[in-house]
Amino acid sequence: MKTMDDIRELAQQLRVDSIRCSTSAGSGHPTSSMSAADLMAVLLTRHFRYDWQRPDNPANDHLIFSKGHASPLLYSMFKA
Repeated sequence: MKTMDDIRELAQQLRVDSIRCSTSAGSGHPTSSMSAADLMAVLLTRHFRYDWQRPDNPANDHLIFSKGHASPLLYSMFKA
């Protein structure tokens, strides 16, 4: 299990990558991504079960991310 320091580091990296996504696209709402980074870091490291090598695995959890303005965060999660 990841330590709290690992989770904080991941959250910071998600924020950085979200800003990079928004900057690269030339638009977006970076603050929406930044405010959800801690939540997603905890979900990714402690709760979310997903086999990234087998995205079609029926045992994978499903994430419904309804905060549309924070889509750069979703792409940052894929990168993480």
